[in-house]
Amino acid sequence: MQKKKSQAFRVDLRPPMLVSAIIGAVLLGMFLCVVCLVDDLVLVRNYGFILCGVYLLAVGLILAAYLLRYKRIRAADDIAELMTTEISDMFRYVVYIPYAIIAEDGTVKIVSGALQDILQYRSPVCNVPLNSFCTVPMKEIIAFAQNGGQVKDITFNEDGVPIDNTKPMITEIEGKKYGLKCYILRSRGKDYYFVVFNDITELEQIRQTMYENEPVVAYIVIDSLQELAQYIRVSYRTAVNEIEAKLKEWAASFGGMLREYEREKYLLVFTRAALDRCVEGKFRILDTIRNIRLGDNSFPVTISIGVGAIDGSFEDKERAAGDALDIALQKGGDQAAVNDGKSVTPYGGRVNTMAGSTTITSLVNSQHLCRLMKEAGNVLIMGHRSPDYDSIGSCVGLARLAICARRGDTSKIRIVVNRDHFNFRMCYDMLASLPEYRSMFISGDTALDAVRTDTLLIMSDVNNVFNTEAPKLLKCINNVVIIDHHRRQDQLYEFKPLMTYIRPGVSAASELVSEMLEFSPHRDALLKEEANLMLAGMMLDTKNFTTAVGMQTFSAVHYLYERGAHANTVRKFFTETMSNLFTACDIDSRTRTYRDKIALTWLSVDHPATEEDNIAVAKAADKLMNIDGIEASFAVLRAENTVTISARSHDKINVQIIMQKLGGGGHYDMAGARMSHVSLEVACRKLKEAIDEYMDNEYESENRSKK
Repeated sequence: MQKKKSQAFRVDLRPPMLVSAIIGAVLLGMFLCVVCLVDDLVLVRNYGFILCGVYLLAVGLILAAYLLRYKRIRAADDIAELMTTEISDMFRYVVYIPYAIIAEDGTVKIVSGALQDILQYRSPVCNVPLNSFCTVPMKEIIAFAQNGGQVKDITFNEDGVPIDNTKPMITEIEGKKYGLKCYILRSRGKDYYFVVFNDITELEQIRQTMYENEPVVAYIVIDSLQELAQYIRVSYRTAVNEIEAKLKEWAASFGGMLREYEREKYLLVFTRAALDRCVEGKFRILDTIRNIRLGDNSFPVTISIGVGAIDGSFEDKERAAGDALDIALQKGGDQAAVNDGKSVTPYGGRVNTMAGSTTITSLVNSQHLCRLMKEAGNVLIMGHRSPDYDSIGSCVGLARLAICARRGDTSKIRIVVNRDHFNFRMCYDMLASLPEYRSMFISGDTALDAVRTDTLLIMSDVNNVFNTEAPKLLKCINNVVIIDHHRRQDQLYEFKPLMTYIRPGVSAASELVSEMLEFSPHRDALLKEEANLMLAGMMLDTKNFTTAVGMQTFSAVHYLYERGAHANTVRKFFTETMSNLFTACDIDSRTRTYRDKIALTWLSVDHPATEEDNIAVAKAADKLMNIDGIEASFAVLRAENTVTISARSHDKINVQIIMQKLGGGGHYDMAGARMSHVSLEVACRKLKEAIDEYMDNEYESENRSKK
């Protein structure tokens, strides 16, 4: 700026000097001509004096004109300087705009009168550090000035979803909030930064008021009350009235409107401010309802809540609340799920809720799925990556259902799986003799070539998009069905599933598919080889029917036995090698206890994790649960830069919540997590921190509510 100013008021002396040189040259030429033509030396000398006088007169007149011009310009310059100083003083003292001029090192050189009054400085020249009154770092101010605006700080999570970490250029001074705008000043070869502090206190107050009064829509349902009422001596209506009274009291505490729109289902409309209070209290209404006991039964009554806290119309909020409720129910119930449009945050989920499905549910879902299979142009069935027996078995069961729905046509039915995986090769040996399976299994890349506009994709034993065998398929297929027994992950699908059948209370996906086959018109179509694979899947996930089993589990096993399955046939799937035995002994030797009731162990290998390593760690976590006094176990596998954690528990500790703190998930009593680019020591420290946080908060709160 100083350079531009000097250029604007500079007087250029080159033109008069050039004119003077030209006049001098002309007069010199005339004098030489006289010397050549006149022989009288006196006349030549006099003529030379005359020419010199003419030259001096001409140069004097030219210089006088330019000196006069310079004087006028200098006077204008002085007036401009005075006006600039007066304008600067006016902006500093009269126009009440808070601003500061700051050096690159963060030293505040000058402040305006407005900012001087705010900061109560005696002089506008202060030389104090910026961070003495402003929380915005100097590097952000420099970046803002150099780029003409704030630079976005965008990162990506493990799923590739962009996260905006940009913090607003706002600081608080003496109880008021100011937004910053920055510009570059250059003076004497140095860069300074002109920072304007705009008072946005009232704007922020209005914005906060609008945020707090923004309407929020929530759905509330009572979990499994009808199933509980079948086994206890209590009035069903009395129980509902008691629960409804608690819900109305809770809604009235923050001015919400609660209405029952269907039996055991409620609509709640309230504000963002009330939602923030609920989130701060971690939805204590869940504990209040859980304390209600029906008759002499000790099983608690629970509710599930889905909250749509997004911007948009009431229709958008209602749809978001429905999606959140689906996630809460598919994660096992007894929790609130808040959908903010970017992610779904769960609260609660402290007890194992009762499986709320009946044979009627299986029948309805079976009929609906058969209709979708029949109407589709072709059917792709896909499990999770690194397939286990349950994933493969459930996919095979669904393939049989698809074959029956399409009247025996197998040409448009394919199972997407990693054909090089060890578990698949063992399963394929059992199916090799069946002609319909010789071309049934394809890879993910091959499946992309089979996609059509009317393709139906069925996800089995998985509901997390990124854990499927071929996630790319979900980006080009709109017709998707999800069948799973894992608690739903906290992710919003980019698609709207045609059908979602997720039952966290079921032991295995093969059990779900078995029920659908059993209660369909095609119950007799299941072949012996297929039944054996589904039985192997159930045996794997239930650890030979010792965990997470119920009456429906054995009913499904009975159906599979009717179709020719037998445990002796699939026993070869569960044999162990000598190296696996040595690995198990190595893991057992590292077992430690933590907080008296938790067992920890680990395995470290110098090669990429194999399926045998993962199985060994999972078995170690199961084995630790047999120790007296242990309520939860965690087995850690470190393979190169990746750490995998397998978590197990009985009915007191919710390992799903602990694993969610580490980016994982799963069931109440069986969960897992994976961390990349961390050492074993760091992973164990984070695991202990997650355990401590749960034990000191959720676990203690749950025990108090039970008492």
